[in-house]
Amino acid sequence: MSLRVVFFGNSEGAFSNRHFQALLASPCRVVGAVDVPPARRVSTNLSPVRGSGFAEEARRQGIPVFEPAGPDTPEFVNAVRALCPDLFLAAGYLSLLGAELLAVPRLAVNFHASLLPAYRGKHPLFWALRNGERRAGLTVHLMDTGFDTGDILYQVSVRVRPDETVAGLYDRIMARSLPLVSRLISDVEQGSLRPRPQPDRGASHYSSVREEDLRLDWSRPAGELRRWIRLSPGQCFHPIAGTKVYFLDAEVDRRPGSAPPGTLVELGKLGRESVSIATGKGALRVGKVRMSRGGERGAAEALRELGLKEGAAL
Repeated sequence: MSLRVVFFGNSEGAFSNRHFQALLASPCRVVGAVDVPPARRVSTNLSPVRGSGFAEEARRQGIPVFEPAGPDTPEFVNAVRALCPDLFLAAGYLSLLGAELLAVPRLAVNFHASLLPAYRGKHPLFWALRNGERRAGLTVHLMDTGFDTGDILYQVSVRVRPDETVAGLYDRIMARSLPLVSRLISDVEQGSLRPRPQPDRGASHYSSVREEDLRLDWSRPAGELRRWIRLSPGQCFHPIAGTKVYFLDAEVDRRPGSAPPGTLVELGKLGRESVSIATGKGALRVGKVRMSRGGERGAAEALRELGLKEGAAL
């Protein structure tokens, strides 16, 4: 008899949608799909979502879809209990499941994009890249009432490449994690799971990415700012002359300089549309930006439009 599975995810994210497709291809029966409410469907994985998302796919297949404001209301718990699930499988769901809901199936399992116990919480790959980690990965773990604290079932690990982006790292990790969906189904059916407790050493927790986390601080080293911009192009910004300017690319300018951090040391010289900005260590060369009012353009053109000249403080 096939396992009855309820899936939990976020239809805005490719991470959830691709694991849902892997679940549909596994030897089980998907009896419910749980999405976050529309207003909360955000993702730091910038990979394009293929199709219309797992919730619409579930509806097309006649699978009941739920979008509870919170997963622990009595009405939702009762509705899921009526499906008689054997397994909860979560991938990218944005809310903790309470004890009463977790008691409904035989097992509740989460696919979390970090090497637990490091980077518990939200947006783990963003924070891993932001902090310059050399390795990243994914952990499949049992769910409890804590933030990603349950026993580990499987892990995959990949080396972080130079100039890695959040989207590219997610894609490489998912190439290895998607087969774990069918492996999980098989191991549950055969009773061959081997959970192991998470170690205490190396534990960390991160939360949502705030707007302030994406604001560039020119006192930081140029290499660090370059990494921040390149891991999620078009998201990091700095307010300049009352306008938010979003940075689409960056390179370290190797030429020595002694200007204070945030000084515009070069503005489109030698026929280039790039600019050079002094930082706490070295300088950062930027080629393209996007304005909060207006589209993508060369950095020199944009800063001239804002009235800046060489030597100006950003």
